[in-house]
Amino acid sequence: MLGVNILVFVAWQVLGRNLFMYKNFMTSVGNLEGLRVWTLFTAAFSHIDLWHFLINMLVLYSFSAPLEARWGRRKYLMFYFGAALFSSLLHCSMTLFGFADIPALGASGAVCAMTTAFAIYYPRMKIYIYGILPVPAWACAAAFVAFDIKGLLDQANGGGGNIGHAAHLGGAIFALIAIGVIGGNLTSGLKKTIAKKSSTSRSPSEYYPSRRSDSQVEVPERDLSEEMRLDELLRKVSTSGVDSLTDEERDDLRRIGEKRRSGQ
Repeated sequence: MLGVNILVFVAWQVLGRNLFMYKNFMTSVGNLEGLRVWTLFTAAFSHIDLWHFLINMLVLYSFSAPLEARWGRRKYLMFYFGAALFSSLLHCSMTLFGFADIPALGASGAVCAMTTAFAIYYPRMKIYIYGILPVPAWACAAAFVAFDIKGLLDQANGGGGNIGHAAHLGGAIFALIAIGVIGGNLTSGLKKTIAKKSSTSRSPSEYYPSRRSDSQVEVPERDLSEEMRLDELLRKVSTSGVDSLTDEERDDLRRIGEKRRSGQ
């Protein structure tokens, strides 16, 4: 993912802002009307300005590992490409509400989806703004959403600058929608358990694995324990670095990660 972004960034620097790059690596209603639908995806790997490129790549690098370890490679890629598509479509759809058709590019929409997903799974995990200021993940994600809502409203009134606020919000919205679909066995298992408990009068103790009957909803004990173990290891890596892991913890992280990547 990083490699493709780097190649497209270099292409912008070498080829310059020419018609070929505009037609193939920026998303807009004009490009869609010209049947260049691939730009809905290619724009998400496209950056012209160095600062824009570096910020998005830093966030992409930082949040990819925990989400891929949790979901597996296939679901992670589905999420990323889905977020890129949804963000581009939402940006283009703003012309229906009177916004100008301004071509857009950048991984920001997909990156916003990743930060939102991370905040949902690990709301109290500290994110260090500029590597200095520690902020809980939920607060960081909420602040970005509030910033983009205000920016979009400003753009509706003729201001707001040239930031793709609609694309950013598209990423956050996509994450909220998709998280229940590809969130993993823990999320779906807990939802089933809660639904079962609310529809019966059984006591909570009946839901422990050693006491459940065939008619009860099962939360896979192995999956639940693995999810809890994975969360524990990722928190330790986030706070103390990967070098703080013991050999046993490294083996557990590698085993669970490989299992997620294989889709098991």
